[in-house]
Amino acid sequence: MKKFAAGLLLGLLSAASVLAQNAKDNPKCEANPVFNRFAGEVMASCERARFKALELWRFKTANNPKSGAEAFNVEGEYWYYFNDINKDAQGRHPGKLEVARNFENAVRQAKGELLYVNDKQVTYRLHKGNDVFWGEAGCGRGGDDCSAIMHKIVRVAGMEQSVVVSAEQIAKAMGDEGKVVFYGIYFDTDKATLKAESAPTLAEMAKWLKTNAGTNVFIVGHTDMQGPVERNQKLSRDRAGAVIATLTKEHGISAARLLADGVGPLAPVASNANEAGRAKNRRVEMVLR
Repeated sequence: MKKFAAGLLLGLLSAASVLAQNAKDNPKCEANPVFNRFAGEVMASCERARFKALELWRFKTANNPKSGAEAFNVEGEYWYYFNDINKDAQGRHPGKLEVARNFENAVRQAKGELLYVNDKQVTYRLHKGNDVFWGEAGCGRGGDDCSAIMHKIVRVAGMEQSVVVSAEQIAKAMGDEGKVVFYGIYFDTDKATLKAESAPTLAEMAKWLKTNAGTNVFIVGHTDMQGPVERNQKLSRDRAGAVIATLTKEHGISAARLLADGVGPLAPVASNANEAGRAKNRRVEMVLR
């Protein structure tokens, strides 16, 4: 069991270890855009669509299985795979739990987000460049033993234009509206920990603040409607505080000029009924004081 598990994990994580095409593969199936295969996996059937809606499951409160689960839809470029697993040298298939846990560990190690986990499959979100891959992976056939693996994947393409707002664009927005909206500030799921890819946007914010040294601002966090309102309000305030901490510690902006606040999901700019709308609602704003 341990030997199989290690091989699956390496296959999922190593971008340089793409296995050669198996002679038994369905010739109509192209390579999985998210995960590499592991030894013994054969492409049996697949589906591809330029645009399709995929229903997935997530915990109602992130990382909290006790909160229950809910369905949601994601739309974008679509892949589906149902791949057979050959028996190993000992004549056995992996267990369904073994498969699920290896996918779970692989997503964690790839710094992805686990949205739902059970003893058979996982639902995840992974960032690759400017694109976001949403998917479901796990055992597709069998009882305790798993003789096939199933993948459902949707790619939501990143914005064609850069999400980084320049200092010049900040100046215009502040002059026209008294605020600017930032989508280029990223946090770990359900946390106030800034991701490294936020650095370019934070640098532009700092550049504008230094140019306008006499100006004080609010930094306001916003979330989508997922989870309890009170929790999201606290999370949005904490995220605004994390932005201020970075501006002061790494860019030398005076903390006296910056005031953190957060309104959680109470000021949406789009519908929370679909992922595209929720993505627009998850944002940080800088508002003139």
